[in-house]
Amino acid sequence: MYDDNITPRADEASSIATRPFDWHGHVPPRFPVLAPDLNLDSQDAYIARFQAFALKLKRNLNPNRGALRSGEEYRPSFLGKTAYRRRVAELGLSRLDHEDFLQVKRLARSGGALHGPRTGHHADELAAALHAESPWMSEVGTHLMKAMRATASAGIAGLAVSPMILVGPPGCGKSHYARKLGELAGTPVRQIDVGSGTSAHRLAGTEKGWSSRQSGVPTETVLDRKVANPLMVVDEIDKAGTIYSTSGNPSSLITALLTLLEPSTARVFECPALRVTFNLSRVNWVLTANVLEEIPAVLRDRCRIFLMPEVTPEVAGMMVDAMARDVPQLDVETFALVRREVMRMAACGKMSLRIIRRILEDVSRPSGRVLH
Repeated sequence: MYDDNITPRADEASSIATRPFDWHGHVPPRFPVLAPDLNLDSQDAYIARFQAFALKLKRNLNPNRGALRSGEEYRPSFLGKTAYRRRVAELGLSRLDHEDFLQVKRLARSGGALHGPRTGHHADELAAALHAESPWMSEVGTHLMKAMRATASAGIAGLAVSPMILVGPPGCGKSHYARKLGELAGTPVRQIDVGSGTSAHRLAGTEKGWSSRQSGVPTETVLDRKVANPLMVVDEIDKAGTIYSTSGNPSSLITALLTLLEPSTARVFECPALRVTFNLSRVNWVLTANVLEEIPAVLRDRCRIFLMPEVTPEVAGMMVDAMARDVPQLDVETFALVRREVMRMAACGKMSLRIIRRILEDVSRPSGRVLH
């Protein structure tokens, strides 16, 4: 058994005490992601308490006694170590390696920060910034503004949005919008691409029975970043399915996702890798899909669904206007030419946010061409 006598690292202590809030310099409030009991006293503290108790007993017999003599410390030290080890095992921490043990203790001690709007005014500012980034997605922005205002009015700090699914053709800016929401709120953003693998382990984690033990992306993010309300972006959820391990056990990403989307089960989510219970109810979820009909009904029932607009010439023009603000070296004449060409290609059904980004990157170079 290792000793856990730790103090906050210099970077962590500074982060907890002075990290500025994302809006107007406020320090972010904290949320109890882990039970406070997991912030266990160190082994040295247990030993010191047993030695103090032993000395108190001896002074009751002899009020003039000083400190414990040499050799008298052995038994209270042994009892303190034993009590400490039993408490570690009782809390389920004996299975953790040293680094995981320290991470769990730190998070239990400090809680997870809550980043995002504190007031209705802050919610309006965030919504306005989102609209400036993606004006063609005004329906989603209006919903988010109302939701953030409502949570702020209810005294709920930080970004707290109900799960949503953005449905639309590739290249309409779904993932870009979701990532920008997290970035503007100042909370960590993690993207999970379902198309590259449908294993539930990426969400829920793996336990020792598998070839490698690892926490899922939400738990890993909360533990590493010490933020209670990160934003999880799950791309192409309509491609999710079931895979099987080498032993034939099924692993469904949808099943794992449902557990994390439901607040009642997310509050008591046990990480299979650490065997520690996390409160993940403040994690935010944005899912994206290309085809609405291929999204499982159990997910559609639990999420707010938004249908994204097609990339029409009007939408393509908005995309160019929004993205050109990040290209300061773009002159007026080149911008007008790019906008006309992009809208013309959109009318032929050949335009997406990715193509527009690539075009703007090309023309911003000294020898760049307008289109390739």
